[in-house]
Amino acid sequence: MPAAHESAQVSGARLAEALSRGPFCLALRLAVRESGLSLDRLQFKLRERGAPVSKTALSYWQHGRNQPERPESLRALAAIEEILGLDAGALAALLGPPRPRGRWLVQKPGALRPDQAWARPDGLARALQRMGSSLDAFHQFAQLGLHLHLTVDAEQRLESISHHLVARADVDGIDRKIVAVRSDAGTTEPLEITSTRGCRVGRQRQDEPTGFTTFELLLDRPLRVGELAVLHYKVRTSLPDTLHSQRVQQSMRDFSMQVSFAPSVLPARVCRRYRSSVSDSGTVTDLSVGASHTAAYAVLDPSPGIHTLAWDWF
Repeated sequence: MPAAHESAQVSGARLAEALSRGPFCLALRLAVRESGLSLDRLQFKLRERGAPVSKTALSYWQHGRNQPERPESLRALAAIEEILGLDAGALAALLGPPRPRGRWLVQKPGALRPDQAWARPDGLARALQRMGSSLDAFHQFAQLGLHLHLTVDAEQRLESISHHLVARADVDGIDRKIVAVRSDAGTTEPLEITSTRGCRVGRQRQDEPTGFTTFELLLDRPLRVGELAVLHYKVRTSLPDTLHSQRVQQSMRDFSMQVSFAPSVLPARVCRRYRSSVSDSGTVTDLSVGASHTAAYAVLDPSPGIHTLAWDWF
C-alpha cells in the first residue's frame, strides 16, 4: 500500500474516532486538516456564507481554549460542517452545555466546580497561586482511567496512595499535570512523591489552615491536544486519615480504589461513599476485606462526583 494512501487512511480513522468520541476541539482540528483548508481560506468561505468568524476564534476552537456558544457562533459552526463536508450536527453534537460565567468560569462542561468538589476551595486557590498556577490547570487534562491503591500501616496511618492514570490532553502543548491533596489532619510538612513513571515532580505548595497541598507532575514531553499520557506516581502521607476521596469528572471511563491494611490492624468496617458534591449526603455501601487484607471496588463510567473509601477500627 502506498505510504500516502496509508497515511490518509490513518488520518481518516482518527477523524472518525474524534467525531464519535470527542473532544470537540480535536474533531474540529482534524476535520480542518483533512479538508486541506487553511484557517484563512475557511474564514473566507464563512464570510461568503454570511457567517463570519475571526481567525483567532477559529484557532481557539481548534485548541480547546473556548467553544462556540452564542447563536451566531453556532450558526457559523453549522456552516463549518457544510464547508468541511461533515454531516449536519456532527461537530455540534460534541459540544457540552454552555460554560458557566462568573467566579468559577475555569472549567469544562460537565465538570465539578471547585465549590462543589472541595469544602474549602479558597485554600486550594491559595495553594495554586503560591505555585504560580490557577484552577484553570485542572481542566487541561481529561482523566479517562484512574486506579488508586492505598496502604494503611501497622500504626493505623494512611501510609501511601499509588496512582495509575490515563489522561488526554485537551489543550495544545500541555507539559504538566497539577494535583491537589487535602487532609483534615492539616499539613505540617511537604508530601513525598515517589515512584514516578511518565513524569517527574515539580513545584509543591501548601495551604496549612485548610490542609491543601498542590504539586506539579512534569511530563516527559509536551502533548498535543488529543494525545494520551500514562502516568504513575505514589504519594507518601503518613497521616492519621481514615478515608480518601477522589474527585471524578465526566470524562472518566474506568475507575477503581483499593485499600490494603497491615495484618495486625484489620478494620472493623470498610465502606465506599458517593456524593455528587460536598453538599450531598451521598450513599454508602459496605465492602469486605479479602484474604490479602485488601478491600476494593471498581466501576465503569463512574458518576461524576466525589468517590470515597473509608474505614474505622471499632
